Amino acid sequence: MNKNFQQQVPGGNVAPVPSQSSPGFDTSQAMAGANTMDPVWQRLWLRCQQHDWQSMAFIGSSKRDPDGVLEIAHGMARLASELGQELTVFDARNLGLKDMGRMLAQVQSITSRGKRCIVVLKLVTENATTVPMAQNVDAALLGVFIGETSVVASSRTVEEVGRAKFLGSVVLNASLAK
Repeated sequence: MNKNFQQQVPGGNVAPVPSQSSPGFDTSQAMAGANTMDPVWQRLWLRCQQHDWQSMAFIGSSKRDPDGVLEIAHGMARLASELGQELTVFDARNLGLKDMGRMLAQVQSITSRGKRCIVVLKLVTENATTVPMAQNVDAALLGVFIGETSVVASSRTVEEVGRAKFLGSVVLNASLAK
């Protein structure tokens, strides 16, 4: 199993995937308009680069900050672009069963050309397509929102997708994100 990590991005706190331990980073900056020169963003990017992946699921959701996980994914794409790399972000939070095959084909098309992509998904308790989508990508990150994401929903997501798939967790404070 990959050594899991925890990372805090601007606007959030960090915690490991349940039952894992890793060092974390602390900041209280807002996510909006992510400054990719910020060392926190760079550490998140570098930690993800320690693992071999072309496609990644970023799973999480928040009622107070519905776009929080998507904003992190777009921040990672901006950082990749600044480094001369291509990283495509797919918003699959409301993906339905009938569209799942098409989405998987798009992910395969991108990765077969040596490019990377992130697929943003909701927790397994909120969308039935999360598990099969996450199981069909190389790696996953769990987005946990303080005061909103339950331990039960987080644990269920990790267990149903498969613990080995997760690189770690990004714990966000939705009240700081906006």
